[in-house]
Amino acid sequence: MATEIDFLRDQNQRLNEVLRRYQMENFSKYSSIQKAVFKGDGDDALENSVVDQSFLAPLITEYDKQLKELNGQLKYYQKQTGEMKLQLENVIKENERSELSRQKLHTQELLSQLEMANEKVAENEKLILEHQEKANRLQRRLSQAEQRAASASQQLSVITVQRRKAASMMNLENI
Repeated sequence: MATEIDFLRDQNQRLNEVLRRYQMENFSKYSSIQKAVFKGDGDDALENSVVDQSFLAPLITEYDKQLKELNGQLKYYQKQTGEMKLQLENVIKENERSELSRQKLHTQELLSQLEMANEKVAENEKLILEHQEKANRLQRRLSQAEQRAASASQQLSVITVQRRKAASMMNLENI
C-alpha cells in the first residue's frame, strides 16, 4: 500500500512539474484571468474553475503521455519477464538433463564395476573348486598311501614274525 502511495505521489509531482513547464512556456498565450490565477490574484471560484478547465486539457494530454510511457514500460518488462521465464525453464530442463546424464553415467560405472566384481567372484569360485578337487585328490592319495603303509607294516610285521620263527627253528635245528 505504501509503495502505491509513493507511486501516486511521484506521478503527481511529475505531472505538476510538466504543468508548470507548460504554463511557463505558454504564459503569453493565457488569458488575463489565467495570468491572474498564476500570480495569485484570482479570488473568484468561477475564475479558478475556468482556469482549471483550461489547464485540464494539457494535463490530460500529459497524463495520457505518461500513461502510454508506463504501459510501454510495463509491456517491455512483461516481455522481459516472459523471456527470462523461458530462459529459466530452459536452464532447469538442461540441469535436469545434465543431472539425469550424470546419474546415468554413474549407474553405468557402477554396473561396470559390478560386472567386473561378478567376473572375479566367478574366477575365485572356479579356483576354489579346483583347489578343493586337488585337496580331495591329495586326501585320497594320502589315504591310499596310509592304507598301503599300514598294509606294508602288517606285511612287515608278519614277515618279521615269520623270520623270527624261521630263525628260531633254525636255531633249534642247529642245536
